[in-house]
Amino acid sequence: MANVAVTFTVECSCTEHGEEVYVVGSHKKLGAWDPLEAVRCTTTAENFPRWTSSPVSLTNGSRIEFKTVIRGPGGKKWEHGQNRLLQLSVPSHEARTNVAFTWGQPGVNEEDDRVSEMTGGFRRATSGGSEKSGPLTRMMESGSSMSRRGSRHLCKTRNGMVNEEMTRTPSLLLVDFREFQEAAVEHEKELDDIEERAKLNRLQRKMKSTQLIERMAKITDTVDPSRTVLLQGFNWESWRAGGGDFYNAVGRKVQLFHEMGFTDLWLPPCSQSVAPQGYLPSQLFNLDGSKYGTQQALEDLLEKCHKNGIRCMADIVINHRCGDRQDGEGRWNQFSSGMQSRPSFAGVADWGGWAVTLGDQYSDGSGMHGPGHSDGRFDAAPDIDHRHPKVQECISIWLRWLRLQVGFDGWRFDFVKGYGPEFVGKYCDKSHPAWAVGELWTDMNYDLHGLCYNQDKHRQTLVDWVNATGKKSTAFDFTTKGVLQEACRLTQFWRLRDKDGKPPGLIGWLPQYAVTFIDNHDTGSTQRHWPFPDDKVLIGYAYILTHPGIPSVFWDHIMEWGDEPRKKIGSLMKARRDAAIPVDAPVNIQCADDTLYLAEIGNPPSLRVALGPRPAGQPDMNYWTNGPSGHGYRVWVKRTGSTQKYSSLNASPEATPLGSPRRKKEGAVGLGPEMLTAETLKIMDVPQLQNLKERLQALLNATDAALAHRRANG
Repeated sequence: MANVAVTFTVECSCTEHGEEVYVVGSHKKLGAWDPLEAVRCTTTAENFPRWTSSPVSLTNGSRIEFKTVIRGPGGKKWEHGQNRLLQLSVPSHEARTNVAFTWGQPGVNEEDDRVSEMTGGFRRATSGGSEKSGPLTRMMESGSSMSRRGSRHLCKTRNGMVNEEMTRTPSLLLVDFREFQEAAVEHEKELDDIEERAKLNRLQRKMKSTQLIERMAKITDTVDPSRTVLLQGFNWESWRAGGGDFYNAVGRKVQLFHEMGFTDLWLPPCSQSVAPQGYLPSQLFNLDGSKYGTQQALEDLLEKCHKNGIRCMADIVINHRCGDRQDGEGRWNQFSSGMQSRPSFAGVADWGGWAVTLGDQYSDGSGMHGPGHSDGRFDAAPDIDHRHPKVQECISIWLRWLRLQVGFDGWRFDFVKGYGPEFVGKYCDKSHPAWAVGELWTDMNYDLHGLCYNQDKHRQTLVDWVNATGKKSTAFDFTTKGVLQEACRLTQFWRLRDKDGKPPGLIGWLPQYAVTFIDNHDTGSTQRHWPFPDDKVLIGYAYILTHPGIPSVFWDHIMEWGDEPRKKIGSLMKARRDAAIPVDAPVNIQCADDTLYLAEIGNPPSLRVALGPRPAGQPDMNYWTNGPSGHGYRVWVKRTGSTQKYSSLNASPEATPLGSPRRKKEGAVGLGPEMLTAETLKIMDVPQLQNLKERLQALLNATDAALAHRRANG
């Protein structure tokens, strides 16, 4: 039969920001009951709450079950009630028809079609499936066109009644075998990679390291930094969670992480440790001694993440290591590997005092080298001599074991200021991670007035470190964190543009190697060594999730702070995905003064963001559409499919940061018509209001004096 172009129109007013309406049904063109493959409906500010799909080509005369589903950062919401039944019967001379209905309400407005509610309690079919499944079962579960198929035919009994059970049952006779074959080939490749990893794991102590690394490279996931969003999957107190089984607790959230759009999950140190948080490791191969759970639970978590398309980053703590035995002089410098199950690893990471840097309080004098000239001190545990060849060999073997046996994909290197960056590059070469990031936390530049405007020296240290690794590792952008939280805390958004008009952090110089973040287990959590202001956290995320670099989100902000922050962060992540911001996207900063930061990101711009209490005004809404917004921030996203050549005609005036070479004239107030409103005053704190009052009073006094002078002199 001929095909009919069917357009679905849905009246739905119950969506929240970042959510969209989809039509899903039994036909493969409607996703075959897979909400990830459903037909997307769109709306505009003028048409809301009416959502309309693009035309879908369906066979005339077919009978199709369908429903609507809302998808967004918080997951999926299915329309309640029975499935709708579409009975297409369009005259042959007509090629188009429209199906209109209202979310949650029976009945439709028809145009040459037949749509009704299914009788008899029809529901979409579900499939059981097991974790250890073949290609067919995996297709039914994984989001292919076969996933969650509802019935494609009506089965009737001899008396003409519908047999509901048979009707709900998917029929493999109606499988699209082209799609089946494609999914089978993909699954076979995944199985080959898993088999190759298992083979390399068995042989890793019997192969030459060069040959092993070459074969590891072939099964390493290729990372696109422009699509990467990292989640720190723990905080300082996570070892207490889950009754000693934190890994299982994280595993229950993996689907949520996938739906929010996280590509990578950073997990806590996994080895047995003197401190429960894992940052004083002792027996490197003893993963059952961790307070977070067992080695098997960790491997299960990693496997679950991989099934959901999420890579896993191990926290690598190798600047220092705690001995588990004392030497003859009572120094804790005798180290055991903790490996019990694999004889081929015997002796690996069994160290003595020779592995400790000379001059360290735990050294017995048998080592080969003292600390490097720029190595930071860590007095709580023995500092390890990374220039020792055996130390390098042992750590490389351990990292390869974490990849091949345990299943980690990448590394987060802890406290890298304690040893040379060249060793980070060497360990990456010897373990071939998907990617790596280093924690280089150094002091920023301060003067008597507080944080200095110019932080070039601080970010140059990060650039030098990345370069010294051979660019084998990225770095956490501590410069951006320090400047951003100061700008938000003091409402000094002029800080967010450097003297050359670029972002002031590592993202302004080397964005493809910058991992931006708001807080972590050290700066925030219960330690709060350098916390971002709690009431400004979402403003911070509005910045890092719209700007270049690789953004990282902290566990507490999506798991401990409730649904609202999680939804808002999820909306910002979606805006970033929709805009397809490259990791090195150019930033056009249009304004950066006390109360407003306004920038457009991309070339041509695909995101526009405003931070601060001052309204930024509306941009050209033929080019932009409204995106996420909240207290102190607002985002616009480029309209999908817009081909309009864009130029910013209403750029805000140049920033004039206090203390910079462009400082304002003394006493200048600089209040534009949009800058000071009743709403602006409500969100200013006491010091800001007091400062504003004093400046306004001085201006009023000057105005009175000028007025008196004019009157006296005619």
